[in-house]
Amino acid sequence: MFIAFEGPDQTGKSTSALNLTNDGAHHYNATKAMHALNQKDIEGQPDLPIAYDRIDWFTHMVYRLALPEKDWADERPRTVFAMPDTHLVIRVHREDLSDFIAPEEVIETPIARVNPVYRHFYDSFSQLNRARGYSLFRTTSLIEVSNDTEAGTFSQQLIEFDSPILTMGDIWNFDFTDNYLLTVLREEERQRITV
Repeated sequence: MFIAFEGPDQTGKSTSALNLTNDGAHHYNATKAMHALNQKDIEGQPDLPIAYDRIDWFTHMVYRLALPEKDWADERPRTVFAMPDTHLVIRVHREDLSDFIAPEEVIETPIARVNPVYRHFYDSFSQLNRARGYSLFRTTSLIEVSNDTEAGTFSQQLIEFDSPILTMGDIWNFDFTDNYLLTVLREEERQRITV
């Protein structure tokens, strides 16, 4: 099973990816070649979770469109590819907690400008994925994070989920943890096999 976490800085993507990947590796910026290697690694073990901390082309697209005035000076080509065996999980900040600059990242990022672009792409990708018979991603999820650095609190809530099998009504959302996300995605895969 593959899970790809996307979203602005400081939403817990790296932590979730490390929590849920079974091989203990940090799979950062998934590329087509990386994904193909991982597909071979889990052949015959479909329940083995491998989690990505970002998809290379997705992150590249969002940040460049959210911050078009920045000179990215990055000419490396990105290959855009579908991942129909992968659950796409986009994590965004709660709007009222998104007005900050993400320090200690590759670039200083005004989160209030990147956050809404991720929300927009979640809507667009979910609709396109549904229209294409879920051939782009296995499922799409939108998790809203409350990361209040001043208060030292962090919580997360699933606010959107799109699957041909499960609906939001099938998911209890009272204490949404990484392990519960994994349980939901495994249940989606289990039901898909029996349908």
